Amino acid sequence: MEYTTLKQISRDKNNSKVKVRVLRMWDAINIANNHDLLSLDMILVDEEGTLIHASIRKNLAQIYHPQLNEGSIYTITNFLVEENKGNYRPVYNKFKILFNSITSISKFSGFDHSIPQSQFEFADYGTIASRCYDTTYLTDVIGILDYIGAIEEIKTRGRLTKLRNIQLLNKSIQTTLWGNTAQQIDDDFYKTNKGPFVVIVTSTIVKTFRGDYQLSSTFATKLYVNLDIPEVAEIRNKYTIVHINVKELLPKGLPKIQDVKGVLWCERCKNEPKFAVPSYRIQVQVQDETGSTTFILFDKGAEKIISKTAKELAEMQQEILKLDEKILPKEIQKIIGNEYLFQLHLDEYNLKYGKENYTVSKILEMEISHRQNDSSKVEEHQDTMEEIVRKSKKDKYIASQKKRNRRNIC
Repeated sequence: MEYTTLKQISRDKNNSKVKVRVLRMWDAINIANNHDLLSLDMILVDEEGTLIHASIRKNLAQIYHPQLNEGSIYTITNFLVEENKGNYRPVYNKFKILFNSITSISKFSGFDHSIPQSQFEFADYGTIASRCYDTTYLTDVIGILDYIGAIEEIKTRGRLTKLRNIQLLNKSIQTTLWGNTAQQIDDDFYKTNKGPFVVIVTSTIVKTFRGDYQLSSTFATKLYVNLDIPEVAEIRNKYTIVHINVKELLPKGLPKIQDVKGVLWCERCKNEPKFAVPSYRIQVQVQDETGSTTFILFDKGAEKIISKTAKELAEMQQEILKLDEKILPKEIQKIIGNEYLFQLHLDEYNLKYGKENYTVSKILEMEISHRQNDSSKVEEHQDTMEEIVRKSKKDKYIASQKKRNRRNIC
């Protein structure tokens, strides 16, 4: 019986026999239900370089798992082929292989260099942007390792879990590695070996934080360093420097720092930090000829239009804030009345639930129609700001009343 290529398989074609290599294998876990096993999943590749996702359901996983190893080649028969319609697809293929109780697998004992030992679907920056909060496909990325964060432990869904942040130089996209994936990096390797280190991170999902794209690992995520493939060689050859230092960072995150009787206190670390780094989160009411809504500016956008970092502004305002914490700095007030061209990030809360707090991802044009905001202008717009605050409080009160009424109805 001749082998069927992965491009030739279909739901209508029975008794196919494929010869494939298991590239990657992982347990799919139901984190919402006590971390129960859902399935054993794999990515397979044939001699044509075609990738396909294969899955073995929970009740059969314990039978087939001992027979399968990453990197090995197998002949597989009597499997099901179904359309790949779900989310979190690790490869681009309209079909998916499903093992059943009569599926037969036979390990190929010799060497066969015609079947690739590794294969990825690397996403460029445009693809990454298009997949933000779209979990149809998982995303593979490649780049020079810039830094490694320390492993942290945080509580999520009532469980302690590990996380580690790394960053790749290309487009400087931060990647958060969760659970066991955080431990796929050997710290000593980077300390004792010279770079550059070209890192491949597979099967991530794309999110945003403060207007920047970020990647987050999944159960399917694997890490590879300086793999012997053309894509890695091409990136390494672009860097003529002999050694790249991989920066080691303290645990990342945004813990709240409180001033307790003149002493800084971090509730998350249960410690007294030596210093705290201020950051921006500015909520602004904006309008054009069609209506008004609310935008949220974080550090990059806020710094661009205020021309000061949050740290600089905090130091300038220190004495004033001691008198009244509610005073809005004049540097922020001066943006009132100016017109800007904003690029926004819309997430599911905006698109699905109609929330109107839109995150500004970039300011494309500064002060399209500049209005000189001297001190008299600031005072002129102070009334507008007070009206916005009153409207915000009123909206919160109405929303609260609606929720209370719903509870009464239920």
